[in-house]
Amino acid sequence: MNEIVPGLWLGSYPFKEGIPQLFRNGIKSILTVDIAPLSEPEFNYFKLKFFNLRDEPSEDILDWLAEALDFIEHSLAVGGILVHCTMGVSRSAAIVIAYLMRKHSLSYDKALEFVTKRRLVYPNVGFVNQLKLFESMNWTVNKHSPVYVRYVNNRKHKGPQDVYRHDLPDKAPGKNTDIPSIFRCRKCRYQLFTSANLVSHCKPEEDVRKFNGGNTSGRPGANGKTEQEVCSVLIKGITLNKTPTACDLNEIFTDPLEWTRESTDDVEGKLYCPGCNAKLGSFNWCGEPCVCRTWVIPAFHFNRNHIDRIERRPGAATQKMTSRASITIPSRPPSDKDQHVTERARVTISGISGIKQTT
Repeated sequence: MNEIVPGLWLGSYPFKEGIPQLFRNGIKSILTVDIAPLSEPEFNYFKLKFFNLRDEPSEDILDWLAEALDFIEHSLAVGGILVHCTMGVSRSAAIVIAYLMRKHSLSYDKALEFVTKRRLVYPNVGFVNQLKLFESMNWTVNKHSPVYVRYVNNRKHKGPQDVYRHDLPDKAPGKNTDIPSIFRCRKCRYQLFTSANLVSHCKPEEDVRKFNGGNTSGRPGANGKTEQEVCSVLIKGITLNKTPTACDLNEIFTDPLEWTRESTDDVEGKLYCPGCNAKLGSFNWCGEPCVCRTWVIPAFHFNRNHIDRIERRPGAATQKMTSRASITIPSRPPSDKDQHVTERARVTISGISGIKQTT
C-alpha cells in the first residue's frame, strides 16, 4: 500500500489483519475495483464503494469512471481513502491515474509517471486507451461527444474487431485500372492494399507545441494555454474543431484488410506481410495517435519504409499502346517501294488490330 498524494492510497487486497494499519494511516473509505466486494464484517467501519471489474482490455471503465472519481473526491474531504484491486497494479491504478488527470489537468503519460514514482503500476492496454479518450474529452465523460458515441457503438459488438469486419472485401485487391495507386511489400512485391483502403483523418488546427512552448503535460504553458485548450478531439475524421484540416503528414492508416483477418484477433499487435512475413506495421483495435496528434480508431498503421506506393493513371495502358501503334504517313504520294513498306507495317500491326493484310 502506497500513498500517492496526501490521503490517497493505492494498494492490493486489504485483508482484515491489515485493518490496524488502515486506521494508523487515517483511512476512512475504501474503493474496491475487483470481481467481488469486501465481505468481512470488520470492514463495515469504513465507507465502502464497489465496482465490478475484471482485469481485461475489453472491460469498460468510462461508464462509471466519473462516479468513482467523485467518491474519491468526497472521501478525501473527510479523511483518507484506499483504492485497491487484487494486486494494485492495473484496475485500481487506472482509477487513481484518472483521478490525478482530472484533479490536476494532467495528460495520461504525466499522471502515469507521477504514480510510478510511488508504486509500480501497469494498467492494461484497454484501460490505457480509455484513459486517453478521457483525456481527449477534457477529463470528463461527455456522453454526447462524437468520441464517446463511437466508443459506445464499438462496444455494442462482441469485440472491437467485429465492428469493422463486416465491411471487409471478399477478395484480395484486384488490378483495377481506375484505382489511383496500389501499395506493395517492398521486399517481396506482394500487393497489400490500394488507395481505396486508406483512412484519412483531420488534424488539430494548430500545433500544440507552438502554443504551449513544447509543454505536453496539460499544464498551462507560458501563454496560459493548455494542450487540451488547443488540441481538438479527433477520431477517424470526427473532429470537434469547427474548421478541421486534413492531415498531410503522409502517415499510412487503412481500414481492416481481408488478409489481416487471421492475425488480428488480439487487441493490438504487429502486421506482417502475407507473402514473405516481413514486418510492415502495427494494429490496435482501440486506436493509436497519428504524429499529428489525431486519435485513429481502429489503427492499422503501416511503416512507409517497408512498403512502396505505385501510382496508376487511368487510361495509361491505352495511351502507351496507342503510341506504339502509331505510324507516320508521308506527305508525298507513295512510290511502289513506299507502298510495299506500308503493307509490311500493316502486317506488323495486325497482331494488335486483329486484321491481317496481304501483299
